[in-house]
Amino acid sequence: MEVTKHSHEATTSWEAHASQDHSVENDTPSLRHGRELKSRYKLSESLDHLKWRKEADFIENEESKSEALQEKYEKRHRKNMKIVRKDPGTHHSKEHGIMIDAGSSGSRLHVYEFDPRILSNNQDVHDAVSGRKITFPYARSRWTDRLRPGVDSFARLPDDKLEAALKEYLAPLLDFAKTVLQDKNRKLHKYPIYFRATAGMRILEKNDRARVLDTVRSLFNNKEFCPFMFEDEYARVLSGEEEAIFGWAGINFAMGTLVEASEGTGTVVNPKLTYGALDLGGASTQIAFYEPHEDIMANLFKLQIGQSKHWNVYAHSFLYFGMNQARRRFQARLASNATESTRLIKGVQNPCLPGGSKQEVRLKIHFDEHGLETFKYDPSETSDGYYQAVLKNDHKTSNFEECMRYTKDLLYLDANTWCQFAHKGECAFNGVAMPDLPAQSENFGEFLGFSNIYHVWEELDLPKRASIQELYEGTKSICNMSREDAVAYSKKIGAATETVEDLCFRSAYAYNLLSEGYGFKGDEYITATDVIGGLKVGWSLGAMLYEINTLPWKIDDSNPNFFVTSTTAGEKHSISGIALLFVMLAAVVGLVIVGVRKCKNERKLYEPLKTNAESFPTYT
Repeated sequence: MEVTKHSHEATTSWEAHASQDHSVENDTPSLRHGRELKSRYKLSESLDHLKWRKEADFIENEESKSEALQEKYEKRHRKNMKIVRKDPGTHHSKEHGIMIDAGSSGSRLHVYEFDPRILSNNQDVHDAVSGRKITFPYARSRWTDRLRPGVDSFARLPDDKLEAALKEYLAPLLDFAKTVLQDKNRKLHKYPIYFRATAGMRILEKNDRARVLDTVRSLFNNKEFCPFMFEDEYARVLSGEEEAIFGWAGINFAMGTLVEASEGTGTVVNPKLTYGALDLGGASTQIAFYEPHEDIMANLFKLQIGQSKHWNVYAHSFLYFGMNQARRRFQARLASNATESTRLIKGVQNPCLPGGSKQEVRLKIHFDEHGLETFKYDPSETSDGYYQAVLKNDHKTSNFEECMRYTKDLLYLDANTWCQFAHKGECAFNGVAMPDLPAQSENFGEFLGFSNIYHVWEELDLPKRASIQELYEGTKSICNMSREDAVAYSKKIGAATETVEDLCFRSAYAYNLLSEGYGFKGDEYITATDVIGGLKVGWSLGAMLYEINTLPWKIDDSNPNFFVTSTTAGEKHSISGIALLFVMLAAVVGLVIVGVRKCKNERKLYEPLKTNAESFPTYT
């Protein structure tokens, strides 16, 4: 097509127009469509390459951070080994137990000591049978060691590599325990070792959980690798309710409010004082508390410490509502609303990031047609379910209001519809029934928070005992910071610099969990704690308290006056432990015989039910 200048057109504009390619003016619709497809193909090709490169960069960066973190923990491990090698601090007369807390972010090994479970006289036997003799665990801060990552991360390994990897992973922890107990090498086979995994393992597929646990059990049954007393049941995944109740037991034991009320028989009623427990882990969060009126219609856990007395406690665990999993769900929800090019190139706005921040993430959570989380994915978009996203905040500060709204939405309060009807409004979040929190008073309603609740309190520089309103104000302050301000603030309070990008999110989520989820009011207080009386706070302490009180009692036959009975005045006979066993067995047999005879006599009072098929009517 020839291009000619109009008589009234300026020369410069005509020359600019004439220099352009005007072939498109003769394009047919099919040609234009072909060019659009080619342009899209080039963009798609560019995005595929970008996805591959970003994933490689992300994995390399994560491996680098993981190696740096691993080196940090290995350095701490070497320091701990040096301390306990020089001075273990154990007592010659004590027995020991070992608990491995296999959490989602790492594994902690705790060594505990306790009095030997020996009955030395008649009074000991009487106290043990009546529930007044309870064994208490004790620990020193130096008897704890920790390594990363979480044991659940080994589930992705094939069978032929799993055992070697877990052996290398667990060996430093067992070496640490052996070093703590170096003065008692000949007794190691008498000391039980428990491996209890938590929410990181609970979120795995059943087969993966079994593979990891079977491998751990195989390793711990190898006496050359693990010289401690071990049975297969000692290694398992805790249920969420167990994690909650053991956290509650640990808190109240450390505070001195559990043991005295646990003595005796029956049910604990009107204890002088108890504390509620709030645990915010990486993959799950737990709440447990004693309800003074024992009016618990769901999620009741009966805890028995010792022989005969039990507590009725509300206990529940919320899987995927831990700090790390909540953050991943939040990030995935942000990324799900963006196009691929926006997600990978332009970046998705994150209202919880400090102003001027950028964050690259790798996610596996997808969403179904109803907007609910799922692990199902489109194979045409990703081969393994993972996808990349760039999150950013172009503004000066975080958006406090938006961050609060997003973190509140993570609780799924709208899922309470049926719970509100069925349980008359007594609900927590995500459709879970929970009685109203007990009113805070001198005896009830005071809650202790640990794990990530403790860390949030530290990050906000809150007093140890702070109100929910103080948490709100602290969250608002931290969310109104630029990245530079957040970094300077973190250095000032001694917080970990790697959490700077998540300070606003962590605080906002903790506030909404406690306020909107559990129902704490603004003027109610929570005490955040990490150590009480030298004891590390957490479910491990409560679990060890429970486990050692299930160990059998031993009889001390060296006491000549043990189990003395009088036949005539001044006549005494010593009954050995074996003789006592026969007496007890005879008593049990006698009770069984009496019971059988009683049942036979009672049967005579009733006409037996006819079981002959002919005695029943036939219907056609």
